[in-house]
Amino acid sequence: MSKQRKLQIDVKGPMEADSNIIEMVLSVDGRDCRFYTSKSNYEALIYDGIFVRDGKKKDSANCVNTTNVYIEQ
Repeated sequence: MSKQRKLQIDVKGPMEADSNIIEMVLSVDGRDCRFYTSKSNYEALIYDGIFVRDGKKKDSANCVNTTNVYIEQ
């Protein structure tokens, strides 16, 4: 049986050069992969309830939002 991977997405926030681009970090078993999405996609994910906070202020990890930890089945 293969190991179940743990996934989580942290939202760093809008890019300084373009506030319509949102910087995110996907963590898979502790390995981070940075990626970017549009502000409208991010807002749609908030609407869908993917993230656990309102995304209005940064936490101690310098993230404005995050997901729960998902474990692969």
